[in-house]
Amino acid sequence: MNYVTWGILMACGKTEQMAAGVDVPFLDLGGKPVLTYALQAFEQCPDIAGVVVAADKERSDRVRGIAQMFGLAKVRHIVGGTSQHLTTVQAALKMLGEDVNLVTIHSASRPCVTAASISETIKLARKEGAAAVGSPIQDPIKKIDKRGMIRGDLTAEPLWTLQTPQTFRLDVLRKAYAAAAKQRKTVQDSTEALALIGQDVRLVDPKRPNFRIRTPDDLMIAVALLF
Repeated sequence: MNYVTWGILMACGKTEQMAAGVDVPFLDLGGKPVLTYALQAFEQCPDIAGVVVAADKERSDRVRGIAQMFGLAKVRHIVGGTSQHLTTVQAALKMLGEDVNLVTIHSASRPCVTAASISETIKLARKEGAAAVGSPIQDPIKKIDKRGMIRGDLTAEPLWTLQTPQTFRLDVLRKAYAAAAKQRKTVQDSTEALALIGQDVRLVDPKRPNFRIRTPDDLMIAVALLF
């Protein structure tokens, strides 16, 4: 089967904000917007045929300018996003060509993503339907009460953090979203929707930091990693 994969870059929503009105994807990081780094990784990935950027409507011209300034030819569409993950992705899916059968979703506030990790999730999703980047948690995880006192352990099974990029076969993703709509479920990310239809998601370790920028200190860490 011939697989065609497009990327969806999420540059809007509460998860992409450092604080109210402070959108991480458009903050300066080493002289260019945070969003640029993820877009460049998708541009360099040979398995990605096109990219849709989901951003607040008032940011559309800024995204267009970034694509032009940095020669990001794979950016084909810019769509207005919402505060809800599912509805934003659904708006982006409408922009895909009829030949697209895989989609890679990535949070623009994770600038350390690599073309290699994108390709790895695509390779696994072709075989298994869905794959995402994640990292094993090395430190002990504890349950605490409201006072910060330890009240139990979470050590029965290996624990991983779920990250992006996340790649899905398009038919699987649409089936999962239909299930979420039918059950009136509010999902924080697409893997939650896939759980509703019993679809497994394969996790792959990126072998390098792939954190989400949430604070000013995170920007400094990203500079140290990227330069």
